[in-house]
Amino acid sequence: MIKIRRANIDDLKEIYRIEKESFPDPYPYGLLKAFLFHPGVYLVATINEKIIGYCIGIIRNENIGHIISIAVDKDYRRRGVGTILLKTTINELMKLGAKKFRIEVRESNIIAIKLYEKIGFKEKERIPNYYSDGETAIVMFLEQENHQK
Repeated sequence: MIKIRRANIDDLKEIYRIEKESFPDPYPYGLLKAFLFHPGVYLVATINEKIIGYCIGIIRNENIGHIISIAVDKDYRRRGVGTILLKTTINELMKLGAKKFRIEVRESNIIAIKLYEKIGFKEKERIPNYYSDGETAIVMFLEQENHQK
């Protein structure tokens, strides 16, 4: 059974492993650590105490919940872990005052885009050369009233 809990410093090694396995341009370990001390939401998904995914969300401009990073261990993808993590993060950010939500995603990451659309995110803009390899980012937003808990 999947459990969601707040991340802590002891989780960083596994979070960083999943980050590196999931993205061609992973966040550095130090930045993932810094988010533990930033106001917002930092969650991990576990099965039998094993970390299988994480999600980081912060509040920007007082009411925008910005999903900084979400990733699931490759052996646990396509099982609803990302959906649970994202919905829980959004709900926790709403408790902190978020009224709308933002996420950036590589235009080639069709699986992630479909997940975000399923939850209610809609494409707002594209940022060319956003990623280090020159790939375009799709910026997606979710309005609070469109969020399904």
